[in-house]
Parts: sequence; C-alpha cells; structure tokens
Amino acid sequence: MNKIKLIFLLIISFVLINIIIVILWPIKTNLKHSDYNYYSDKFLKSLELNKTEGRKLYLETWQRERLFEFDEYTGLRESELLNGTYVNITKENGRLVPDNRKQCQQNVFFYGGEIVFGYDVTDRQTIPSFFSNLLKINNKKNCVYNFGRKTYFSTQENILFQKHILNNKINKNDIIVFINGTNEQGNKTLINTEFIETNYNNLHQKYWKLYKVGIKYFLDLLPITQFIQILNNKLETKGINSNIEESKKLNNEVEIFNVYNKNLKIRKAICKQYNLRCFNFLLIESEKDRYNKIYEKFMTIDEVLDLNETLTLKLNEQGSLYPESNKKISEKIYRNIFN
Repeated sequence: MNKIKLIFLLIISFVLINIIIVILWPIKTNLKHSDYNYYSDKFLKSLELNKTEGRKLYLETWQRERLFEFDEYTGLRESELLNGTYVNITKENGRLVPDNRKQCQQNVFFYGGEIVFGYDVTDRQTIPSFFSNLLKINNKKNCVYNFGRKTYFSTQENILFQKHILNNKINKNDIIVFINGTNEQGNKTLINTEFIETNYNNLHQKYWKLYKVGIKYFLDLLPITQFIQILNNKLETKGINSNIEESKKLNNEVEIFNVYNKNLKIRKAICKQYNLRCFNFLLIESEKDRYNKIYEKFMTIDEVLDLNETLTLKLNEQGSLYPESNKKISEKIYRNIFN
C-alpha cells in the first residue's frame, strides 16, 4: 500500500511540476522583457526610438510566437506578423516596405540574408525601404519588395527567385537585386533540415509502431524536459559557439567559390531568358574577411559594397546594422542601377 501511495505521490508531483513551469515560465519571460534594455542608447538614438519603443521592436523581431515557418523548397522563412508597430511580415510580400503602391508598371525585388531583411531596425529603416525612398525622391514609380530572409545564401535566393517567376509575381523588365556576403557556405545543409527529415521519417512508418515515437515525443515535449534542455543549452553556449566558428573555418573555400559562381551564372541565364534587369552585390564586412580572396575572382559582380566605411556602426554578433549603414548601402545600389 505504501509503495502504491508513493508512486501516486510521485506522479502527482511530476504533473504539478509541469503545470507550475507552464504557468510561471511565460510570467518570468514577460517580467524579463518588461524592463530589460536590449539596445544601447547610441543605437536607440539611431533608430529614433526610446527605450520602451526599442523593447517593442526587439519583441516583434526576436520574440514572435515562432521566429520561422516552413517554406517549400527553401526550408524556412520568417513567420508572418501582421499589424506590428515596427515589424510586419507576410508570406506573399515578405517584409513590409511602407507606402508601396498597390500596382506598379515595374517592380524591384530584393533577395538576400538577414542584412536585407533588416534585423533590429524598423520597417522604414531596411535597405529596400531606403531604396524605395530614393525612388520617390527621384519621381520613379516602382514598387519595392523585401524578400531578405535570415540564413539565406545564393542557392536559397535562386530557388525563391524561381518560385516567384513560376507564380507570375515577377514580370518582364522588373529589377532584381541580390545582396550576398558571408552567408555563403557552399553546399551547406539548410537550417532545420535534420529536424524535418527526422520527424518525417519518424511519423511515416507502420501504424502499430507509431506508439514508440508518440511516447518519445510526449516525454521530449514536456515542460520540465524543455526547461532542463534550455538550462543545458545555456551552460554549453560557449562550447557550441566555438564549435560553430571552428566549423565555419573548415569550410572548403573552393566549394564556396564554385557554388556561388554557378548560382551567379544561373541567375544570369534566367534573367536573360525572362528579360529582367538583375544586379548582384557583395557585402564585404572587413579587410580580414576570409571571403575577400574568393570574391576578387568574380567578374560578374556589379559592385562590392565595402562596409569598412561603416564598420563602427555594426550592432552585434548577428551582424545587425545601424539605419545609417542601410541607408548608405541603398544609395550605392541606387547609383549603380540608375546611373
């Protein structure tokens, strides 16, 4: 009887612990976000936001219900956010470029990674948005679309570009702008590929074997399991970061060159076939950048955007740029396209 009572108490305690975590975890997170300053005063001044507004920008950028959603062929995209104060994203049009006309005779499509998307700046302070402002100042009636996405490199950009052509989003004589840089990693595996493959294989097997997967998922998804995993990840952060940096250094530079070069040729062929005005730009972040020697070999690049001029404006490890940097980049791109 005592053993049964003990087992019962353990089960009740286990359930209660999970319930307590479910209740307290979001409360603790909300309290943390309520008074924590994510951006320096210098950066907030550049954003023209106060601390409260800066926290809202951070939450809309990094603390959405989910950061990414699955996207066919390309792997992932930023999750949709409608009616945001500073960040707005839709599947159909990418990140918001404010004051876009509903219909234009000629469109401008931007493709690239997180720098094009514009992490840690408002919708009005991204490279495509500043570019749109230049068009209006010069009385050009183009619509501009921001399809920058975090972790994207030339292969994913080409696939997304082709999807837009197949869906009749892009028309003859439209302007296509690709911005690439240190995201280039050759034939690297797309983020979350292993997760998607594992889950697909686990859930597509004989029906009478699915209970094994169900039990594993049940245990893995318990609040207490997730809580322990978060704690372990925090303890191992240093080791993980160093491993990531080391793995980047070990990437084959010849492969990076070959993959990027092939993607440039594919773009050129597609743009010629569909009568599109396509431009390729490279972002070089520092003189010591190991990609410099590789990129010097490319003859089909329209312009190298050297960020050494604005390097002091870099924000953080994620490479988020100050609005001033985005504005300068947009001006260089504008001059190259229209001059």
